[in-house]
Formats: sequence, structure tokens, C-alpha cells
Amino acid sequence: MDLTEAQLIIEQGLSKNEFISFFCHCSISYSGRAESYLDFGDRFIAIKQDRTVMIHQPTGGMPINYLKAPASCSFKIEDGILIFSGSSRDDEIHVEIKEVFSISSRKLIDGQKQDLSGNEAEMSDMIKDNPSLISPDFKPLSREEHTKYGFIDVFGHLGDGTLAIVECKRYTAGLSAITQLRRYVEKMKSVKGIDKVAGFLAAPAITPNAHQMLKDWKFSFVEVIPPKRNVKQRQRQRTIKQFFE
Repeated sequence: MDLTEAQLIIEQGLSKNEFISFFCHCSISYSGRAESYLDFGDRFIAIKQDRTVMIHQPTGGMPINYLKAPASCSFKIEDGILIFSGSSRDDEIHVEIKEVFSISSRKLIDGQKQDLSGNEAEMSDMIKDNPSLISPDFKPLSREEHTKYGFIDVFGHLGDGTLAIVECKRYTAGLSAITQLRRYVEKMKSVKGIDKVAGFLAAPAITPNAHQMLKDWKFSFVEVIPPKRNVKQRQRQRTIKQFFE
């Protein structure tokens, strides 16, 4: 594609506040949190409608360079090269484009918010409805129990009367999860004036050093996989084979 034509399409898209994406052969100089230079290669550049800028290489999920919104974007042609200059706060990029393979510019409409499944609130609900996930004698009393240090995910007691606090983490639990659980346990001991308060950490996995800290403080880890609403919906759907059975 002719670089003058590419510049015109990009600038028109910017003026209309459109989502602009193009494949090109370019080099990238970056200055900000660090300094970097990436020699010429084929890349994908996206300028979002809020002026977020992302530059991707052919592989990998993360952009090799990006600018947070709202970034300033300008284009000019010098010595047969299309130069893209962008800046956001303390970050700057300088992109020299020798060739544009294809380009697209379009106003996108999307007012939806992501509906997350398997979050910690849903984990808490699942544990409250299925207390044996924590212990055979665990009896939940409440969810989101308020304390001075935050909300206890699930609060209850064990069969011998010991109070129990369950902290839920939807990802691999680390040291911060253990210290958070300890704050809740110590606060409950202080408020109730008792020593018999058990701490449980519910998560799909735990780091080795966090597991050691957990044991040092005599808490318990319980492997709990967060509920996945979409998976449940697929499981409820009948297959063609099941329909004719």
C-alpha cells in the first residue's frame, strides 16, 4: 500500500475517533520506564478509540510496546518512510514504517461489561452451599462478614464449637493471602475473646512458601476449584445422541 494513502486513512480514522489497525514493516524506538530499540520486522499496530496504542510481534500474547490512553498520535512522511510518533505521560515511541501491508479503520460499538464467572464471591457462595468442601463438620453462618480489616469470605464454626474463617482466592494463593487470613483470625480472637478460631484458605493452588507459612500459623489449605458458569451451562445442554436416547 502507498504510504501516503496509508497516512490519509490513519489520520481520517483518528479524526473520526475510530479503531485503527494495520500490519506493517517497521522499527520501534521506545523511551520511558526504560530505553529500547527493535529493528525492522513485520508487526501489527492497533490504535483504540480511547487512544490506547499496542504494537504486537507475530507471536506472543503481550504487546512488545504500548501506550496507555489517551496517547497523542501523529504521522508524517520523511525520506520515503512513514513515521509514527506517540506519547503518553512519560512514555514515548518512535515508529519508522517502510511498508504497510493492510489497514482497517472502523468505529466499534460495545457497551457491554464482562460477566466474570468463577470469582471469589461465587466461590464463597459455592462453599456456603457445600460446606463439606472445607470440612465434614464445617457449618457456615454467613458470607462477607464485615471486620475492621475487610470482609471475611465465609464465616462459620466446626463441630466442636471452634469458629472458622475461610478466605477464598480464585488463583494460586501466595503469601499475601496467608497474611490476610491471619489478620482476620487474630481480629476474631480479639473481638470474641477466645483462642479457638480456625483459618482455612480455599484456592485452586498455593505456592510452596505460602503453604509453609500456612502450616507455621496452623492454618489449613483446601483445594477448591472456582465454579465456571459457562462450563455448567455446556454440561446442562443435551447432545444430539442424548436427545434420541
